[in-house]
This record gives sequence, C-alpha cells and structure tokens, in this order.
Amino acid sequence: MSRPLFNPAGSYYQRIFGGRVQKIPVDAGFSCPNRDGTVSAAGCIYCSNRSFSPFYVTAEKTITEQLQAGIRFFSDRYSCSRFFAYFQTFSGTFAPVETLNRLYREALSIEGIEGLVVATRPDCLGGEVIELLKEIAGKVYLRVELGVESFEDRVLQRINRCHDTQTSLIALASLRRAEIETCVHLIFGLPEESPQAPESSARIISESKVRLVKLHHLQIVKDTTAADMFKTTPAMFQLHTPASYISLLTRFISHLSTEIHIERFLNRVPEEFLIAPRWGGITETEFRRRLEKELAAENLWQGKSRCDIA
Repeated sequence: MSRPLFNPAGSYYQRIFGGRVQKIPVDAGFSCPNRDGTVSAAGCIYCSNRSFSPFYVTAEKTITEQLQAGIRFFSDRYSCSRFFAYFQTFSGTFAPVETLNRLYREALSIEGIEGLVVATRPDCLGGEVIELLKEIAGKVYLRVELGVESFEDRVLQRINRCHDTQTSLIALASLRRAEIETCVHLIFGLPEESPQAPESSARIISESKVRLVKLHHLQIVKDTTAADMFKTTPAMFQLHTPASYISLLTRFISHLSTEIHIERFLNRVPEEFLIAPRWGGITETEFRRRLEKELAAENLWQGKSRCDIA
C-alpha cells in the first residue's frame, strides 16, 4: 500500500465523527485587542472580516438567529444534519468570561449544534478563559483555532500583530496543558518572512503537539492597510504564484509531524474583495492535485524530513 503524502483533516474527522460536521460561522459582537485600542486601533495589515463572513452573519442578530439561519442554509446546500457553532469573527475569546460563558452556552442550546469551534488570538487566552474552555471541552467537542500567522517576530511586528512569538508559544502550552484541541493558523508570504519559515514553522508546530494546522498564502484584500501598502510599495510583498506556494508547502509538509492533520491549504477571498495575487480560478481540487504531483516528483511526504517526536 502506498504511503499517504500528507494527513488531510477529513480523515481525522471521519475517524472521530464518522463523517462531515459543518461549521456555522457566527458573529458574537466581539472586537479585537488590536482594534479596540487595548494594544492597537489599527488592526493587522491584512484584516478584512467582511471578506469571509456569510450573508447571515451579523452581530445585529442573536447567536440563536444566526445559527438557525446557518443550519437552514447548510442543510439545503450540503444536506448536513450535524453542526458546530464557529465563533469566527474577530477574536472569539475577547470578552469577559461571563459573557463568553453565556454566548457559548446559548450556541450549544440550539438543536443540531454538537460543539464549538472558537477562533482567537494568542493574547486572548487568560487563565479564566482557558478554564472555561476546558470545562466546556469536558462535556462537548471544542476546538480552538489559534491565529498565530507567523512564528517570526520581525514578521509579527511588520504586520502590526501586536504580540510576539513567545506569546504564541505560551498560548499553545496553555492549551496543551488544558487538553484543548487546537488548530494553528499560519499565513505564508507575509512581509519580512525568512526563507526558513516553512521548515521552522513546521518544527514548532510539531513540537507543540497540536492536532490540526490551517494554512494559506497572503492575499491583498480591498480596504485593508495591506492594500494601501501594496499600492504605494508593491515591492515589499513577495506574493505567491501557485507554483511558488506549492514549492513552499512541500517543504513545510516534509518537516511536519505525521501526528498532525492539515485542515486546508487555501483561503478563498471572494473576487470582489481580492486585489492580488489572482490565480485564474484554480480550484481547490486542482491545487491539491498539483501539490500531490509535486510531492511525488520530489519523493517527499509528511514527516520525511524530521524524526517524529515521541
């Protein structure tokens, strides 16, 4: 039997849940410490929540209303019957713990919602928040999607992330101690990124023992600071082509522990929001086919270039 080239998240979900469980994004009205003035009011240079929020997601509706609308939408579109509430907009743990508890419980009270997926930043995971997440995770499925984006301090500073690598490492360690399932988000192609970023990121993630990783390449989106920077100083961005991004991914994958599953390689910004790079409508299926072809041609597979940590 041939060796799998990488571990897709779908195989993990099939083993754990027996099939697809659809995430339903909701807007709980949270802000972000990088937007409300806590650490900055400017936000990350690439941030554009409206470019990935479904039509029914708005803080003007209650969590219940949004989830019920999402259940109707995804039930019709994908014939789904099992769902997770996905606290996706801005920082999903950036609120008083009493507020978090109330909103998470409201989501879990909706028929068909089997668990929570909470997207947040490394600097929004204080002790009380971790304890709340741990308590809920002891009763239902819960996953934290942690927006690390880069493990390089000069990159984090350049994109106005307003936290450093050490903050990310502390958050990962806290989540691991609490036995909270974690998916790390990374963006490749950010300004100031080092040539060694794929290998070093894979090593750090492997050592952190997270369950999942979610990847995408930098895209310049309208009405962001990055869009203004790209207009005036395009040379500061080294935007990927499909070929260059696939080459980077082969390096990342070969250095990634075989215990980790890959949630995605691409994040699709709607055409009306996207400035660059434009890849001519390449589908996710076609992109994955090209990636698998390149891995096979290079005789690479997940974990080949590292010794998995026991």
